[in-house]
Amino acid sequence: MTEPRTQPAFQVAVIAYRQTETPFVAAGASLAEAAAELGRRAGAEAARHAADGGVDDYVLTSTVLSPFLTDDTVEAEAFRHGMRKGFGREPDWITNAYECTGWGYILRHALRKARLSGPRRLLLQIVDVDIHNFAFWRLTSRWGHSGFGIATLLLDIFPDGDDEALLLGTAPQTHALTMMGRALRQFTEPRPGMAVALPFFPEATRRALFKSFDAAAAHPDRYSRFGHAFGSDPWLSMLAEIEAGADYAGGRCVLASLALNGYFAIAELAFAPDLRHALEAA
Repeated sequence: MTEPRTQPAFQVAVIAYRQTETPFVAAGASLAEAAAELGRRAGAEAARHAADGGVDDYVLTSTVLSPFLTDDTVEAEAFRHGMRKGFGREPDWITNAYECTGWGYILRHALRKARLSGPRRLLLQIVDVDIHNFAFWRLTSRWGHSGFGIATLLLDIFPDGDDEALLLGTAPQTHALTMMGRALRQFTEPRPGMAVALPFFPEATRRALFKSFDAAAAHPDRYSRFGHAFGSDPWLSMLAEIEAGADYAGGRCVLASLALNGYFAIAELAFAPDLRHALEAA
């Protein structure tokens, strides 16, 4: 754990992750039934971890989420109804444009709002569950085996926080790993000793990333346990470290994600002294 240095821009009150089954629902279930079940589960997780949280903004991001659930469809209404039933509220908006890095772009948006209207509490869910059960999402040469689940994050956004607490960027797909590594080097150099939570990748990919920055402070990789869990990877990394005995309450960590389309997100996150956390298998 690294002790606080400056006023944080982002402070985490809750980190939770619930793995889901693969396939998500029985083979005979309709898409609308699968959508309703996914909405119910996401809503239940939101209610469990943020029902008394005084939420100002509620946003959902994903890489895997079916486009049927973000459009004007029967399945989308079933999904939203399930969330309303579980939490009493549906997300203000849903994005999958930034793939695994969506959480970083949502933090940027929330910080801009906070600087206009004052501190805000953000409920952010990363929902990567495939209701279609496509083979592509389960295993690919690009990132190996996938992990599926629902991350639920409750964060306080402070308008007077560190201006340099968030670094977003993009690069051509062929050079994205190298460019993120260089960005990590730039971001971590003024934060010596601060732990770094990275995406989960097969060993060869991780070695390539480590060529671009000093990985001494990086968390151990949990790819063999979780697979590549998309935008949830660095948050799962935090949970696995806490599960292993690390004390991050009141401390800080650098989190990073990389998207297939070349986006990357790197952020310094502070953790509340009374940080709540949960990591649950399917």
